[in-house]
Amino acid sequence: MEVFNDINNYFVNGLDPANDYSNSFYIRRMAKPEKLVEPDKKFSGPHKRDFFEIAVLERSTKNIQIGNQTLQDMTNSLAIVSPFQIINYSEIPPNDDKGYILYFNASIFTNLNQSYGLQNEFPFFKMHTMPIYQLSDLDFKNVLNLAEELHTESRSSKIHNREIVRSLLLVLLYKIDRATQHNNGIVTMNRFDAIMSQFEQVILNSNNQFLSVQEYASQMNISPIYLTECVKKATGKSAQKIIIDYKMLYAKTLLHQMNKSVAEVAYALNFNEVANFNQFFKRNMGITATQFRNRTN
Repeated sequence: MEVFNDINNYFVNGLDPANDYSNSFYIRRMAKPEKLVEPDKKFSGPHKRDFFEIAVLERSTKNIQIGNQTLQDMTNSLAIVSPFQIINYSEIPPNDDKGYILYFNASIFTNLNQSYGLQNEFPFFKMHTMPIYQLSDLDFKNVLNLAEELHTESRSSKIHNREIVRSLLLVLLYKIDRATQHNNGIVTMNRFDAIMSQFEQVILNSNNQFLSVQEYASQMNISPIYLTECVKKATGKSAQKIIIDYKMLYAKTLLHQMNKSVAEVAYALNFNEVANFNQFFKRNMGITATQFRNRTN
């Protein structure tokens, strides 16, 4: 399955040119086009993207499928998609949606410049489930106003526009975090997807300490067998593999920090022996931790 990482030219983004922030940020206004625009056919089938997405939806119709979920008719809502989730556009282009879609990767920030850092700071980003939130009128208005300002600023030629875009985006993420703190989202998921979403939440809340399936199940007040069954039906993966996915994401984030040795990264992930960490990393990544560090830095 193809993975896209070119934000500026993804789907129909290139139709409305904006400032090029080293391919780390783009915002698109959703509106009914004056004439039919046919995107490149490479986007028409299921695919993945190596960047985050937030859809600020004043109005949306059923035309986008994320994983096993299809966006329902919604107003004043948010749909949040993390890297490597499968997306499929069933209607190209969207018919009558209204709002904004933000695409960005962690490199837009300075202190949160790895995906795990973002997902740890903002737990509404999840790797395997798509949070959908219905906001209050006031919360949605605040988020929408920031999206409108981001859209304008990203097309500005004035001084400091990159710094302003970065700051506005960070404010928007914290506003979303505040608005969704006690919001369980729109109940559109089946029981398996709901358990999966909760499972990811407890992993993200475990303060970088990766526990066993049994321990996470205990925190969720369900049996390990039931947790494993739900995760398998929701994602096709085992519960243990989901934990490994997050552990690998954290390992790669730490390896980007050149002030930490591979041994220090291994101990931070609770490996007693560096050799065991190296085996774990190569088994899941296909290359050693040192090779990964040399390739990405």
